[in-house]
Amino acid sequence: MLALGCVASYTNKGLHQGSSAPAPTCGNPRPITRMAGGLNAQRGEWPWQVSLQYKDLHVCGGSVIHNRWILTAAHCFLEVGVGHHTSNWKVVLGQVKLTDKKAVGVKQDVDQIITHPDYTNFDKGYDIALVRLAKPVKYTRDISPICLPNANHRFAFGTQCWLSGWGDIGMNTTLPDPMPLQEVNVDMLTADTCNCIYANLRDRKIVNPALPGMICAMTPDRKRGPCKGDSGGPLVCLEHGRWFQAGLMSFSLGCGSFYGPIILTEVTAYVDWIQQYIKEATFTNQSEPVPTTTDKYMCRGCGGLKPDRPGMGGEGSWPWYVSLRHEGKHVCGGTLVAEDWIVTAAQCFIGREEHKGWEVLLGERQEGTKQKWQEKRTLRKIVVHAAYVNMTEGNDIAMAMLSRPVVLDNNISAICTPYSNHQFPYGSTCWTRGRRTDRPQRPNSTEGVEAKILGPRKCNCIYQKNSNPGSEITITPEMVCANPQKSTMRCEEGIGEPLVCNEKGKWFLAGISSFGRGCGTVVHPGVYTAVASYQEWIMGFAWSVFYEVQELYPASVVKDEDTCLND
Repeated sequence: MLALGCVASYTNKGLHQGSSAPAPTCGNPRPITRMAGGLNAQRGEWPWQVSLQYKDLHVCGGSVIHNRWILTAAHCFLEVGVGHHTSNWKVVLGQVKLTDKKAVGVKQDVDQIITHPDYTNFDKGYDIALVRLAKPVKYTRDISPICLPNANHRFAFGTQCWLSGWGDIGMNTTLPDPMPLQEVNVDMLTADTCNCIYANLRDRKIVNPALPGMICAMTPDRKRGPCKGDSGGPLVCLEHGRWFQAGLMSFSLGCGSFYGPIILTEVTAYVDWIQQYIKEATFTNQSEPVPTTTDKYMCRGCGGLKPDRPGMGGEGSWPWYVSLRHEGKHVCGGTLVAEDWIVTAAQCFIGREEHKGWEVLLGERQEGTKQKWQEKRTLRKIVVHAAYVNMTEGNDIAMAMLSRPVVLDNNISAICTPYSNHQFPYGSTCWTRGRRTDRPQRPNSTEGVEAKILGPRKCNCIYQKNSNPGSEITITPEMVCANPQKSTMRCEEGIGEPLVCNEKGKWFLAGISSFGRGCGTVVHPGVYTAVASYQEWIMGFAWSVFYEVQELYPASVVKDEDTCLND
């Protein structure tokens, strides 16, 4: 990841309150017809745009929010190795062509730089700073402030906004003279959609980059974006004839290969912080409430399930569930974890390691009492864990590569795979798949079954207590156990069936059915291979697998007891 601007460090002076001068009308540039694309801006088009210059060289962008204050990014000042005194900094206002000697503009000295106290690095958030001019600037047709949104302001996500700046036009390629201000139209995205798009890139070094207090933006073609020197510049959106600053540029993947959204500091998250220093900043009320909007349609990630049934949709068909068949007969269940990979139990392939003769059915749907499927694939490759000996000794996991990828849609989609530090709380309710034997009216269909997770120590205690002498089964930390939520539930023996858990509307693959009595009983809980324990093994050969970070580590609902005397 590349920060968008060259950066420098500084020395703070005492804090000052803003001038008492009343704020003029903000967000009203001269009327100009705009065209989509990375174009040269016209004079007066973005009159709040400024250039922050270190020793007379452009470093970062910024925006006018008061006649003596500029809003920009903290990382523009806090990189070690560049000058740190305010005397080295200048702010150029009202100039569109930076190196045009005939251009109209104002160059002001800086007498104070304030970065957010919690800022440590641009990818950790709090990337916001204030710059105080040595003297107030006079507003003209070329210099005027942008409107700042109040904390309760709501932007319509998915709508078109604009970015502007004098940054490089490519890796190590500066904007040529006379350095005209560049503008580009973008779609503003929520942090959730932004992180979903990054997750789809499968770049494990960039996981959930949009943190609280950040928003994102992306050009419709995903091929353009800001570069070095654009940091601190404003993201502005038009509302009822007035421009508001929604964000300021912080970082992105870089401008050499622009595939991911731009990460921006969200202005509404820092209203109180800004007002500590500038009580007369150009905060403006929203004239009309923005209709409820969503940008979820812009990214299909992993673990999505339409909650069309009471249990978050867990009772119905699962878009990631597959049927593994050998020579036309169902052998195991499995789970789609990428467009071209499924995960199941190793025991499914013992004695049938050749990919020929196998087929995978995907896109399950129920028509009456019959189970139908949308797609069929053969296999290209089968990978069984090398340490697998038998199910009770663990490592009961295998991957199978489809002959050709599937197209993800509402009926076929991948589940989220957990990272190794993912914690599924003991005592919480998840779901597994099974053919219910206690409901004979639907003998051939599988369905979701609620299951309560047990810790390995508790599960081990139960198995030790209920095993025949000399044939005790040891439950290892690489296994996870679960019992049906209702003790009367009974399922047929099912191998490779997924154990899935819902976390804030996103479904994760917690386990793969290995042994136990079907979906488990009180005496013999279902034992599953703990998928999180095999992160490195899976990533070693299947880069396209969907992984998702757990948002918060939950406290265990139930302790993993090593006694079962009362069971």
